[in-house]
Amino acid sequence: MSNTYDTAANFYDLGYQYQGDVPFFQRYAQNGPVLELACGTGRASIPLAESGLRVHGLDLSPSMLQAFRAKLTKLPEDVRQRITITQGNMASFDLGEKFPLIIIPCRAFQALTEDADITGCLQAAKNHLAKDGRFIVNCFVPKKRMRHWCYPVRIDWQRDGVTCKSLGERVDTKRQIIYVVMIYEHGENQRIEEPLELRYYYPRQLRKLLRDAGFRIVERYGDYDDGKIKRHGGEQIYVCEVAQ
Repeated sequence: MSNTYDTAANFYDLGYQYQGDVPFFQRYAQNGPVLELACGTGRASIPLAESGLRVHGLDLSPSMLQAFRAKLTKLPEDVRQRITITQGNMASFDLGEKFPLIIIPCRAFQALTEDADITGCLQAAKNHLAKDGRFIVNCFVPKKRMRHWCYPVRIDWQRDGVTCKSLGERVDTKRQIIYVVMIYEHGENQRIEEPLELRYYYPRQLRKLLRDAGFRIVERYGDYDDGKIKRHGGEQIYVCEVAQ
């Protein structure tokens, strides 16, 4: 299955370290609780809980959540008590709770490639958002030429004895999906491949999608330092509320 990091969960954190987004989320967290969709290994959930917030993390991948739970064993008891983990699909979930803040960090929303899953995720998020709550979603802004995503195997990074390579297989410009294979090499014989399928959105498209789902965009940024969204490349971050 694409996009779940089921075989490479133990290497995920090496490539996705500090993103600068946690302090940004804390600005909107009020007193919690916070719902993180596609929480993965807890990269954002754990520091949010360490700051005193109650956090509920939801993710589809058993392997990613196993890595998350392994981290919990090393945390103080009071931090562990503030974290709830649920295995589930962000395209369709019902947790029976409302949240003042719901986040989908690190472009994880783009892992949903089917229209029904995309609209299902936004509807479920809206159903779980507390009155006057905020929903924050982040995607990249496509570069001017999407053939940028078609490339031979290249080295992305080398860290702690792990070499991460990637292969840009193809781009479906009609469905707006990029197909990438992440390759992790460790030691002499260990080689793991993780296929990714990511849907891309031009800013106007994503804004319309959010509005059609019943959200009102309160703020928009091109990075987590409150920069402006660029025309090509970089990030698009939207802070939303339920439209009245």
